[in-house]
Amino acid sequence: MPATRIPIDGLWRCLCPSIDGIAIVRYPRTVPSTGILPAGYNRRGPNPPRARPFHTSPRYRTQERWSPMGVIHGMPLENEPLGSAPGKHAPSTYSPSSNAPGILSISRNTPSPKHVERLEREFGGMSIPQMHDLLRKRRTERRAYNKVADLVEYLVCVRGEKPALIHYDSLIRANADSMGSATSVRTLLEDMKESAMAPDSGLYHGALQALAIHPDYILRAEIMQEMKERWLGLSPEGWHSLVVGLIRDRQYEVAMDKLDEMHSDGITVQPWLYDIFMFQLCEAGELDEAFNLLKYRFENSRNEILSTVWYYLMDVFSSAFHYEGVKFIWKRRVETESLVLSDGMTVAVLNLAARHSDPELATSAIRILSGRRSALTAFHYEPLLNAYAGAGDLKTAFRVLVIMAKANIEPDTSTTRPLFLKLSASTELTQQAWLELESLVQAGHTIPVAAPNVVIEAYIQAGQFEQAVELYKSLHEICKSGPNTETFNVLLQGASRQARKDRSIFLASEMQALGIKPDMLTYDRLILACLKDQDDFEDAFRYLEEMVEVGADQPDGGWWMRGGTANVLIKRCVEKNDVRAWSLLDEMAKRGIDSFQLRDWVHQNWKGLEVQGRDGPAGAKSEDKLAAWSTL
Repeated sequence: MPATRIPIDGLWRCLCPSIDGIAIVRYPRTVPSTGILPAGYNRRGPNPPRARPFHTSPRYRTQERWSPMGVIHGMPLENEPLGSAPGKHAPSTYSPSSNAPGILSISRNTPSPKHVERLEREFGGMSIPQMHDLLRKRRTERRAYNKVADLVEYLVCVRGEKPALIHYDSLIRANADSMGSATSVRTLLEDMKESAMAPDSGLYHGALQALAIHPDYILRAEIMQEMKERWLGLSPEGWHSLVVGLIRDRQYEVAMDKLDEMHSDGITVQPWLYDIFMFQLCEAGELDEAFNLLKYRFENSRNEILSTVWYYLMDVFSSAFHYEGVKFIWKRRVETESLVLSDGMTVAVLNLAARHSDPELATSAIRILSGRRSALTAFHYEPLLNAYAGAGDLKTAFRVLVIMAKANIEPDTSTTRPLFLKLSASTELTQQAWLELESLVQAGHTIPVAAPNVVIEAYIQAGQFEQAVELYKSLHEICKSGPNTETFNVLLQGASRQARKDRSIFLASEMQALGIKPDMLTYDRLILACLKDQDDFEDAFRYLEEMVEVGADQPDGGWWMRGGTANVLIKRCVEKNDVRAWSLLDEMAKRGIDSFQLRDWVHQNWKGLEVQGRDGPAGAKSEDKLAAWSTL
């Protein structure tokens, strides 16, 4: 019976990261190699940019062929005859113009005479021990990829030194350069196995260091498995390389576990590793983990956190509305004036405070903004109002409206929406709000009319229209400027809901007596109130005519009813067989108000006389209706 094959996919590796190590131990992979140096790296400069997958495992590459000059993807070498068998070729020389991918390995071929001459000029006067010391020094330098390759090539090919551990170790560490690759590391390790040369702990650590730059989770799992089998532990440097490699592989949970192991084992974690981890966690959207890591660092080594890290985290947390992270940094860095935020970042913090009803944070942000040259505008005060209203501090919320009025920023209905939401949730809060306004008046504050308007609106929302009218009668005691158009619009809304046409007429006469000009919403709500009268709705048409006349010079064709109000008026006309319904339908179409379904309803329910140019239910053509429906 054939064995069952289990595909090892991304889900397997996510749930069980050690699955690669288990598979590698059971089914080792061997790749033929003949050994080369340096495989096509360009001594005149770095290799040209080339696309490379994030994981450089050969498992995901196309089939490759090995040659003395490196890995050639399905192409014969310059000196190899076409049609020759793979692996059988004449000895080749180094080509300085080669653009093949750089694969470092040990070469036993003699370089070109010009290249030997250059190497002799550089290393000819040095002894073998001196060159070994130079090799140990260069492999720790930055951008020493070509230098290490040249020195190893000279030792092996010119001086005839037998390939040893120091050569492989140096070449592997050289791959930590940006010109290196994980494939080079794998090639070197396989060459050592073929030569029966056992890697030591230092070489494994060098490989992990290279894989931290060029991640390959399969090769990393192989190395960790071999070290475990040989009872080789990781040094602090090795732990850092391992965690960085895992971060580069985006295995954040595994990297976090390894970081916890470092903490448990008492290994000192370098600040740069924390910085890299926090940057990558923020980029991946793992803000909670980044915040937990920030708290750990602050408790254990707060002085090592750079100001740039604080600033970056504050930017990310405020943009993502991460309340805990913003609050933590604000308390410890911004309030102590150790961190100066931009205006945009401070406004983001202000909006965050409004969202979480944190008046303390909102006030602190406003204090910083007010201390700068830019003047505060409505979108600065509105989050502050929202924070105090959400926290239930009605008196301070009303004081924000007072401050806005003093700054020549007149609050309106849109400004008081946070207060309206808070007050409409409780009748007790609505009663308390009016008392707070009276106390502010007694304290000598000038109350803008938007403050009593929102209280009246909250009473109407609670269905207490008569109480709202009583508050209107005493409004002059709270606001010296008296009511405005918004005040009457709110009251007319309540009258319409309560079907109080008499109150609507009274309010309209009040506006005329006080010299307050109505707007389009005022007329619209007067029309709605008149439509509540089941017997007579002629007043609705009178207000409509006045509305059109007063707002004739307004943009978008002048004033007219809202779509919902027009819908109600037309249906009342159909119920009374009033032919004006057809004119209203035409006007809706002229103004671009959707009336298709309403027109169809009128056709179906019209019981009056046939109107010239109008198709009633009997005269409507079925093909015209179908054509109209097809345009939906």
